[in-house]
Amino acid sequence: MRVAALLVASSLFALGCGGSTANQNDAGNPSDDAGVAETGGDDGAADAGPIPYPAPHTAMPQVDYNGGRILQNPKIVTITWSNDDAQMVSRMQQFGDVITSTAWWTAVSSEYCQQPGNKPCIGPGTSGGHVVINTTPPSDFSDSSQGAASSLQDFIHDHVVGGNNITADFPAPDDNTLYVLYFPPGVTITLDGDPSCDSFGAYHNTMVLPNANQLLINVAYAIIPRCGQKESTTTISSSHEIIEAATDPDIGQTNLSYYMLNQLWAIAGGEVGDLCEGIGSSGTTTTESTFVVQRSWSNKSAASGHNPCVPIPSGDVYFNAAPRQQKVVLAKAGATAVLDIDAFSDAPMDPWTLTALDFAQFQQQLPLLTFSFDKTQVQNGDHVQLTITAKAAMPSGGDEFIISSKDSNGNRHSWPVLASAH
Repeated sequence: MRVAALLVASSLFALGCGGSTANQNDAGNPSDDAGVAETGGDDGAADAGPIPYPAPHTAMPQVDYNGGRILQNPKIVTITWSNDDAQMVSRMQQFGDVITSTAWWTAVSSEYCQQPGNKPCIGPGTSGGHVVINTTPPSDFSDSSQGAASSLQDFIHDHVVGGNNITADFPAPDDNTLYVLYFPPGVTITLDGDPSCDSFGAYHNTMVLPNANQLLINVAYAIIPRCGQKESTTTISSSHEIIEAATDPDIGQTNLSYYMLNQLWAIAGGEVGDLCEGIGSSGTTTTESTFVVQRSWSNKSAASGHNPCVPIPSGDVYFNAAPRQQKVVLAKAGATAVLDIDAFSDAPMDPWTLTALDFAQFQQQLPLLTFSFDKTQVQNGDHVQLTITAKAAMPSGGDEFIISSKDSNGNRHSWPVLASAH
């Protein structure tokens, strides 16, 4: 839902939102006495012929369909201000006009349907036109995804229907409308107490507005603050919110569409853009029609053992290390658990390096876990054992850690695991 405010290349987690909760998709129950995760398989030895690419491994989770609507053919209404940089305004208008009719859009959207596997699915979008607001915006707006007062929603409402000395200049919405507001520098949007460009870089939300027939409908909107001078910062954020608004338009009304419920993977949010920002992978952007955009989660690609973030660059080899269990039990301080892990890649490549990192340290806390691999250099089909030791008692919600895979070129992917007291 939100783009994290700072995407630090060296960080292995995006710290935008989410937290440590028990995994809802455990593959089995670890032994409470020994603290050893059940493997459910052999030692990984290959004696039945060549190992396939990718080698057998635990499947990546899927983005869940939760019953809500989609924007089948998004209509992007680009809203800017006349006191903004003229070149930026022009480029954002171009972006809104073309982005939902590109190869990137087909790659990130076409598999998501009103009912999974059945039509209607998300198709090409169109431009809903441009609005350039000629008055200087306030220095700050408030907004809420929880039903609280929102000066921003009041502002949008007035521009749709007229009121408070504002002429109605936004086109009347329909079921596919997405208002995308690009704020000039110096404007702060506070969402449920969190300020823009500090707690988040962008977000999308939902409000109720009258359509052309004066019927009240849910309408999606995306908020893009100016969190830096680079155009790419803005278009990455905007592409993230546009694909999320298309696949989960009514999150502001707590009516979810495509949202991953596996909280281990959804640590930075469970929407399709969030999942390619918060899974600890490098290379999550691409270029489309001269604009830099974010790659987005594909259930189909994940299910096939390929890079879940599409479009996949030509020649990209996806590699990772998948634990056979998604949870280990560490009943008390000093307890240990052994986790079986399967390394895999979807094409031949040189060996890569495994490390493990405790999420507590990314929350400015002392690490609660220590790690020891039986080997750290792996290739497709290798079986590894990781010993995890609790330095202290696990908190009530458990402690998450990641198994990180990094190749010699610095490309990185990771897999989250939960350590729990029970």
